[in-house]
Amino acid sequence: MIAGSIWKRLRSVSLIPVFSNRLKTWTDLVKLARKLSPVWLACSGGIDSLWLFHFFRHIAEIEVRPVFFDHPGVYLQERIAALALAQSENGIIVDFSKEEMLAVWGDRREDRCYRCKRYLFERLARLADDSITLCDGTHIDDSSERRPGMRALTELGVLSPLRLCGWNKKMIRKASGEAGLTAWNQPARACLVVDGKLIQTSK
Repeated sequence: MIAGSIWKRLRSVSLIPVFSNRLKTWTDLVKLARKLSPVWLACSGGIDSLWLFHFFRHIAEIEVRPVFFDHPGVYLQERIAALALAQSENGIIVDFSKEEMLAVWGDRREDRCYRCKRYLFERLARLADDSITLCDGTHIDDSSERRPGMRALTELGVLSPLRLCGWNKKMIRKASGEAGLTAWNQPARACLVVDGKLIQTSK
């Protein structure tokens, strides 16, 4: 139902034949944001989602709430940033235990990212009603080969406005730096699970 209601609204935007003709400019991102509002935006604590939240709140000026999936695979620096944003911006924190996520990740590496992303966003989708658009910070430099979890986003109707609008990592970093976001130059990271460092942390 959520996916259907999102695409119904998107079809009213003449600029979008879904992903084939990406919106290119800031102006178009503002227009898209205002069509999608209200938004729940998954914010991992990385610069991509932090920038998109800043853009939605302060430039497009739409109704947006940050969502943080609090699970043990998140790097500490990004967890701190995401929790701070959620706590200061009436955000939503969805908790996942280590035991729960270990069962999701399992031993098969080939589809681990997909299973994880699907599990996280399915939980969020159950919390949202049909008026809410679920979004994330995926951009055009994120390929499905490098980010296999993107398939789960498509299946669940989660939108990636930066990707739709043709934003890449270089553009995001430049705009974030000009906006004064402190994380503008933080290193790009996947998660502790993908990087093989989960054993070094605990939640």
